[in-house]
Amino acid sequence: MLQDAPLDYVQSAPARKRRTRGLTTFNIVAVLILFAVLVVVYISNVVTVDSLMMEQIGLEREEQLLLQERETLRAEINMLSSYNRIQAIATEELGLVHANQQPYSLTVFGMTPGEAK
Repeated sequence: MLQDAPLDYVQSAPARKRRTRGLTTFNIVAVLILFAVLVVVYISNVVTVDSLMMEQIGLEREEQLLLQERETLRAEINMLSSYNRIQAIATEELGLVHANQQPYSLTVFGMTPGEAK
């Protein structure tokens, strides 16, 4: 037979304290710090992208100026190397004249220009 033990001697399991996840000061500070870091990173990203866009616009303008300068130089080269300009300089400044007859070949030491090698 079992004897009834008094209630004082019966051991009960210790009651677990149930932790509730509430808004503690630490959690609020951690969330605010995380939010501040995210805002700083976002603003830094926006500033970096903005400066890169300004640099790109400047480089595109410089490229357009260089392309325009290149085309101007090509046009100047074409003008300076034109046959009419060279002919005018040769006749007016250098005093060269057009040949009225076909040039003739010289014979030197019995060799003609076609035989020389």
